[in-house]
Amino acid sequence: MARDAASPEFELIAACCRWPIDLGGIRSACTPAIDRQRLVKLARRHRVVGLVHHGLAAAGIAIPPVLTDDRRRLVVRNLLLAAEAVRVHALLTEAGVRHLFLKGAAVGEIAYGTQTIKQTLDNDLLVDPADVPAVLDLLSAAGYELVEPVASLDRRRLTVLVDLLKECLLVHREHRAQIDLHWRALAARGLVDAPDLTRDVRKIGVEGYGLPTLVPSKLMIYLAMHGARHGWHRLKWLADFNALLAGMPAEDVIAMRDLARKEGAGQAMELALLQSRRLFSTPIPEGIGRSRRVRWLAFLSDEMMRGRDELVNQSDAPQRYKMMAHASGLLLSSRPRYLFDYVWAGLVATDHILALPLPRVMYGFYFIASPPFRIAGAAGRFVSQGISRLSRSAMRGGPEN
Repeated sequence: MARDAASPEFELIAACCRWPIDLGGIRSACTPAIDRQRLVKLARRHRVVGLVHHGLAAAGIAIPPVLTDDRRRLVVRNLLLAAEAVRVHALLTEAGVRHLFLKGAAVGEIAYGTQTIKQTLDNDLLVDPADVPAVLDLLSAAGYELVEPVASLDRRRLTVLVDLLKECLLVHREHRAQIDLHWRALAARGLVDAPDLTRDVRKIGVEGYGLPTLVPSKLMIYLAMHGARHGWHRLKWLADFNALLAGMPAEDVIAMRDLARKEGAGQAMELALLQSRRLFSTPIPEGIGRSRRVRWLAFLSDEMMRGRDELVNQSDAPQRYKMMAHASGLLLSSRPRYLFDYVWAGLVATDHILALPLPRVMYGFYFIASPPFRIAGAAGRFVSQGISRLSRSAMRGGPEN
C-alpha cells in the first residue's frame, strides 16, 4: 500500500526531535521549501515545541517568533507542574500513600536532563485502586477539583469508576495545574502486569527532590504500550521514548525487548523500536520489524503521524483516522482478555456507567445498554444540528427581488 510522503516541515521537526541532538540532520532538513507557518502548526500538533525550538537554536536557524512565545509558556507550565509534582509527592508520602509519577516531569528529567524541553500537560499520578478515595480527598484539600468525569462521585459511583475505568482528571482551582489520577497504568487489561508500587519504583531528582517513577524497563514498556495504543500519532511520545532508548546499552535494549515479549507487550515494543530507527536512525536489535503485524502497525502509525494527517488533531480527526486508531489497537495483541477490554472501552461510555451505578454482578448490563444510548445520543445530535441549520437558513431568508 502506498504511503503518503511526509512534508518537508515534518522532516524538519523529526530531525529536531532526534536525541542526542543532530545538528547536521537539522541543517540538512531545513530546506528552502519549509513553510514556517506550517512548521509552527506541526510543532504544536505534535507537542514538540520545546524540541523544535531547542534544535533550531542549536543549529543556528532562525526561529519563528510565535514558536519562541510558545516555548516560553511551555517552560512556565513545566516548572509549575514540576513544583506541583513535588508538593503532591510530599502530601502523599506524609499520608503513607504509595504512588509514582508516569511520564511528565520525571520522564522529562530522565530523557533530557531539564524541564525546559519536553512539553508537559499534566502530572500522571499512579496509586493503588484501594487508595483512590483517600487520594481524592487529599488532592481536594490541596486545591484540586474533579473535572472528568463530570458526575458527582458518591461511594457507589466511585466504586464503579475504579472498577471499570483507569483514571480521572483533576484541575487546581487557582493556577489550573492538572493531575491525571491513574489507578491502572493502561486501560486494557490482559497484557502487561500492573506496576508494583513497592518493587517497580525508582527515585528521579526533579527540582532538587526525588520523585518516584517506574524502573527503566517497566517505564519503557509502559511508554511503548501507551504510544502504540494511540498509534504514535504524536511525535512527542516517540521522541521521549527514543531519548530514553538512545541512552541505553545494547544489552539492556535486548533484555527490555525480551521482557516486553514475556509480558505480552512484544508488538508494542517492536513498533516503538522500529519507529525510533525509521524516524531517528537510532540503532536497534536485529530482527525488529520483520513480523507482518508490526509492519502493519508501522504503516498505520505513519498514516496517522504524517502525510495527509499531519495537521489533524485527535479531537477533530476524520473517520478514517479513528478507524486506523482502532485497527492499531486491535493489532497489538490477540489475547482474549485484552481484546474484550479494548472492545468494552470502545462501546461503554463513562457517562452511561456513572449515570446508573450498578453492583458488580450487573456490570455486564453496561455492555448491552451503552451502544443503544450512544446511537440515540448521536441521532439526537444529528437532528439538533439539522434543526439549527434550518433555523439559520430561515432567518437569512430568500434572495431579494
